[in-house]
Amino acid sequence: MMDDHVVQRTSQFCRILGNPLAYRIVRLLDGRRRRPVELARALGASPTAVVNQLKHLKLAGLVRTRSTGIRRGGRKVEYWLDNPALGRRVGDLERCLRDAPR
Repeated sequence: MMDDHVVQRTSQFCRILGNPLAYRIVRLLDGRRRRPVELARALGASPTAVVNQLKHLKLAGLVRTRSTGIRRGGRKVEYWLDNPALGRRVGDLERCLRDAPR
């Protein structure tokens, strides 16, 4: 029997990962703490778009944050995956789909 809460949370996670930018953010956070500006640079995306996806990931309980201080223009905030296994599982899924016949 499936736990309804787990089904709902998994479904929410899959919907979020349906956005390619969110998916790529999760992959980049695998085992690392990063700031939105670093993610934006690595992804070639706007910082605003990255922050919006990080907000969705945080609301879903998939990422955590920590303020690392204040700098001119705002706070420095680091993001990382709440569950380190999450990045590995997403990577496993990616490899599985890459190797699957079309």
